[in-house]
Amino acid sequence: MSTLKKSLTELSADLETRWLVSEPKETPGEDTSALLERIQLEIPVALAFHRVLEECEETPLVDLGAMEKVGRVFLKDEGQRMGMKAFKVLGGTYALHRLEVRGDLQEGDTVTTFTDGNHGAGLAYAARQAGYRAVIFVPKVMVKSRRDRIEEQGAELIEVDGDYDTTVAEVMRVAKEKGWVLVGDTSWEGYEQVPRDITTAYSTIFAEALCQMKEEHGLEPTHVILQAGVGSFAAGGIAYCLEEQEPPPRFVCVEPTDADCIYENVRVGGDGKLACQGQTESVSAGLNCGIPAYKTAWPILRDHCSAYVALGDGWPIAAVRELHKHGVISGESGCCGYAVLMAARKDDQMREDLKLNDQSVVLVVNTEAATDPDFFDEIIG
Repeated sequence: MSTLKKSLTELSADLETRWLVSEPKETPGEDTSALLERIQLEIPVALAFHRVLEECEETPLVDLGAMEKVGRVFLKDEGQRMGMKAFKVLGGTYALHRLEVRGDLQEGDTVTTFTDGNHGAGLAYAARQAGYRAVIFVPKVMVKSRRDRIEEQGAELIEVDGDYDTTVAEVMRVAKEKGWVLVGDTSWEGYEQVPRDITTAYSTIFAEALCQMKEEHGLEPTHVILQAGVGSFAAGGIAYCLEEQEPPPRFVCVEPTDADCIYENVRVGGDGKLACQGQTESVSAGLNCGIPAYKTAWPILRDHCSAYVALGDGWPIAAVRELHKHGVISGESGCCGYAVLMAARKDDQMREDLKLNDQSVVLVVNTEAATDPDFFDEIIG
């Protein structure tokens, strides 16, 4: 059952759309260049790791055909990744591998993290496969289906009475106190290596997608639309595409209006440490993060995105329905890249600013399947 405070009708009516445009910097900041260099050096290692990981099979690329006014759309379906319904398992498996390689994870250790759902499930899966105890901290408001998915992987749950960012603070405290190994996908001063590994791991998605587009369709994307919670997924996608495609596609970052921390930092010229202005209670639970990963994602998004979009809850709800008609099972976070195109289809100025037209070739990623099945059924009707 959904824990949202509004009815589906009220949520569906929220079609707020905000966007900022920005040309990628010709000379990125020193922090961006150094971060990109480190990630791009590690990308071949991550790709090789996932290639030999027996259960890590390539996920489908779905040709959704031409969308009126915005171009041809391809969807990478990460809802089918390794039976975990979301892409985050790529980060969890690779992060544990790199911790082992560095000698920072030993037999008998406990791994821990904070989650809105998918990262915790991915880490729980990775820990079970590698033989570690996993303790996952979750916000009290998390729906039962997402809790169950984590516990099914053998992890222990600790409930925190607060939102995602409150949960982050609590797991930091407890991990230090108990000597547990923290495997978080956001970063702060002094905690960068593991979230950078996780960001790097997401390059696998884009390596597969770009190869599938070229080999199956003879095309390269003109636009890549990237969901952002703390920004790790988006940064990983940008890092890979910058290395592999010249000229690179236009990168568009999308967040909920109620959890728009990247958008807000761009709007005011922030340093990546500024919290969003919303309550982080959007329908897109996996994106309800209040502060960016300012050491391992923010610089890349700041310097390399062409646009930053914030969408009201009605857009992902509509996108879940429309993708279902295409045969794609998507969650309320998974569909947000596609939701940007739906909004742009209805707004001439938005299409002009995002440089979308009938000749565009757009890559979106369905980052999750229906991880809250009851709410999915309510949406689909």
